[in-house]
Amino acid sequence: MPFSCSKCGECCRRIDKIPQLAAFDTGNGICIHLKNNLCDIYDHRPEICNVEAMYEKYFAGRFTREEFYAMNEAVCEKL
Repeated sequence: MPFSCSKCGECCRRIDKIPQLAAFDTGNGICIHLKNNLCDIYDHRPEICNVEAMYEKYFAGRFTREEFYAMNEAVCEKL
């Protein structure tokens, strides 16, 4: 089951605190690839932008998929 994204673009407007995305920052925290609330490099986006990839590679041994998705959804709500 893929992560449910509402495509609001808020996570892509707040990348200034994510060192791995510094090269994508327009200078005001907004990703250079955010166009109309969608990622124009979605199929080739950085791993840190891919909830499923991050779960599989780094978090599968620590949380269930449902727990990890719920944590990500909670962060989305705060944004």
